Amino acid sequence: MPSSSGKRRVKLGFATLALAAVVTGTAGCGAGQITQTDTQLAAVNGDQAQVGALHVNNAALAYPEDGYWATGSDVPLKMAIANNGATADELEQISTTDAASVDVKGDSVIPSQRALYVGMEPPKPAGEEDAGSDAGDVGTATVTLKGLKKNLYPGMVVEMTLMFRESGALKLRVPIEAPEKVRTEEAAESEH
Repeated sequence: MPSSSGKRRVKLGFATLALAAVVTGTAGCGAGQITQTDTQLAAVNGDQAQVGALHVNNAALAYPEDGYWATGSDVPLKMAIANNGATADELEQISTTDAASVDVKGDSVIPSQRALYVGMEPPKPAGEEDAGSDAGDVGTATVTLKGLKKNLYPGMVVEMTLMFRESGALKLRVPIEAPEKVRTEEAAESEH
């Protein structure tokens, strides 16, 4: 007949194993495929997407001074397009059903391992605050949605299609960017 102290050791052994399993299981619960951050986006204002070797980052419409873009307005677009591929690509066209037309001016070719900045200044290399960018490093362009077909308020998006010569079509849902200045209650009331 087993002694009572032997039973206690077996029960204590099982309790220790169970506790160890719980501690081990909870210590690695964030390491699986489903994590707290798996559905979070990067902290940028605009849309981002990829087609082929091209990455479009922070695509956004300029913030309107009057609080919204009225029907018929011309609206500037801002974004950066990086080419991580081995060959150059070219932005051939941008289209949307929310504007009468889209006007693209400036550079359209995105060289290999370079970027195209639309509606924004390219970042300056570290330590070269006063020096301009080398034209071979980045391209710049302006894009304007002409003749907006509806009022556009912050929180709304404009669906656009960018067509690239090599990479093909890329669809974006472009919001209005966040304002540069913090809006006060008085400023918000004066807009209405």
